[in-house]
Amino acid sequence: MGFNKRQHLQQNIDALRIAFTLEKEKRQATVGERLLMMQYSGFGGLKFVLNPITDNIDINHWRKNDQDLFPITQELHKLLKENSTDDKQYRRYVDSMKSSVLTAFYTPPQVIDAISETLRESGVNIDKFLEPSAGIGSFIQSFSENQQPKLPPMKRIC
Repeated sequence: MGFNKRQHLQQNIDALRIAFTLEKEKRQATVGERLLMMQYSGFGGLKFVLNPITDNIDINHWRKNDQDLFPITQELHKLLKENSTDDKQYRRYVDSMKSSVLTAFYTPPQVIDAISETLRESGVNIDKFLEPSAGIGSFIQSFSENQQPKLPPMKRIC
C-alpha cells in the first residue's frame, strides 16, 4: 500500500487535537488516546501543508493532485490557530511544521519490518540503537516484535 497523504494528515490532526486537549485539561492520555497519538507520523511527505490556505481562492495556487487536500489542510491550520495564544505562537507551529516537511522522511512499516526481519534472520541481535523515527517508535516497535527472545542456555535432562 502506498503513502496515503489524506490518511496521514488526518492521523496527525487527530493526534495534535488530543495533545492540545490533554495540555488544556492538564491530564494524562487514556489508553485509547495514546493509541491514536501513536498514529502521528510527522509532516515528511506532506509539503502541501505549507501552501497558502487563507482564502478559498488560494486553492488555485495548489498542484492539481493536491487540491482535494485543501479542506483538510485548512482544518489543520484552524486547529493550530485555535490552540495558539497569539499569532507569534501560530507562526512557531507553522515554522516547526515547515522544518518537519523539509527534514522528515516517512518510512513505510513494510520497509521497517523488512529491515528488522532481515537482521533477525541474519543472526544480528540488536540490544540498543538510535530510533530514526525520533520518538514515534516505529523502528522500536518493529524490532521488538521481530527480535527472538533471549533464552538462557538449557541443559537437556533425561
